[in-house]
Amino acid sequence: MKNEEFATALVMRRILLLCCMLWSVAAYHSSFFIFRSSFVNAQKRLYDTGFTVTYTPSCGMEEAVDEDFADTIAIEFTAANEIIIPVQISGRTFRFLFDTGASQGVAFTGSGMPYVRNAGYVVAVDFNGRPDTVRVVQLPPLQFGRLTIDGYIAQVVNGRGIRRPYDGMIGFDIVNKGLLCKIDTQNKRLILTDRKKHFADEEGYEVKYKMKGFVPYVWVSPFMRHMDCALFDTGFPRLYSMNRESFQTHVYKSRQVAAQVEGRAVGSSFIGVNSVEASDTVYFLALDRLKWDDFAFRDYHTTTSDGSSHIGAALLNYGSIIINPRRERMLFQPYNGADSITISNQQFQMSIVPYLGRAMIGLIREESDAYQDGLRQGDVILKIDGRDVPTFTAFQQWRFVRGETHIFTVRRRNGSILDIPVRK
Repeated sequence: MKNEEFATALVMRRILLLCCMLWSVAAYHSSFFIFRSSFVNAQKRLYDTGFTVTYTPSCGMEEAVDEDFADTIAIEFTAANEIIIPVQISGRTFRFLFDTGASQGVAFTGSGMPYVRNAGYVVAVDFNGRPDTVRVVQLPPLQFGRLTIDGYIAQVVNGRGIRRPYDGMIGFDIVNKGLLCKIDTQNKRLILTDRKKHFADEEGYEVKYKMKGFVPYVWVSPFMRHMDCALFDTGFPRLYSMNRESFQTHVYKSRQVAAQVEGRAVGSSFIGVNSVEASDTVYFLALDRLKWDDFAFRDYHTTTSDGSSHIGAALLNYGSIIINPRRERMLFQPYNGADSITISNQQFQMSIVPYLGRAMIGLIREESDAYQDGLRQGDVILKIDGRDVPTFTAFQQWRFVRGETHIFTVRRRNGSILDIPVRK
């Protein structure tokens, strides 16, 4: 009898345990799909390019139209390779970065930008692939050139103590709306049109792009017989950076890839909207050439990154770009009229990143002057020339004198405090 009772209890215990396991699994998958469903629905609700674009003719006597228009908009192209569009909102002028690497608009907190209504929340992913839940709002009508955008949705992003020379961003949704776009920094103009053949007679070097996460990726060739899929991101100031995993895949396949590595270090250099790049091995590359279709950028020095490979706004120093969303093509038109250009830029030497509100040496190349002076990765900058540097923003605003030596007071990882003379 005792054996039967024991067997019955054991069976009941196993049934109960199995039920608990099934409930746990069901609860896990249920919550997983709720999260995924919420994310997808939020994207569909918020990323719908449902805003309207209208054009007001120059004479001002005709009514605004929403088709068959082309507008030339004056832009600023800064020394930091930023495309700035002056935008009128409610009678005030705001500076917007045109960022093709952003899926939709951004309004930075502290900019004083008004909004019409809250539009919910969305999970946003930054340059480093780090997600964050952010509020989204509908902005009042945006006016730039002779265009008016009504119903534009923007993410509200905390500046996180980083000083930026603009108040918000216009994302790739303006192109996904169906507008063809030409960025011409030499003539400081942005052309937007809904005419599908407006640029049909223009010549240049064409690549196809594909959409991932509502932003465009193109294929470029950093090494002979090797292709790399890179985000076309005008919010990224350099010409090119290569995803570390992509590089490692290529380097194992070819000796000629390994021959173009000129060093490595451990650290982080890229600052996203939500995060700083995770510290890891960074490779310093000296590319013989980087090819966009048959156009070659020769002798280009760059680094690998934790995030996606990027083609950035520095490209626009060398030519204009036409983006055709109807054909998913990009046309590069070199200003020099040739099939190549030699860059011969200096290799990246050192990066300063925010760390617990302060400025920290995120990455430093051993061959750099700063490394020879004594700075090391992980050093937190406390003072310069005896004056406190309490925040990362304070470091960004510091006025260094080129050619002079400044005394950096830093806290090393082991807690020691050092005064290091650094040549600028």
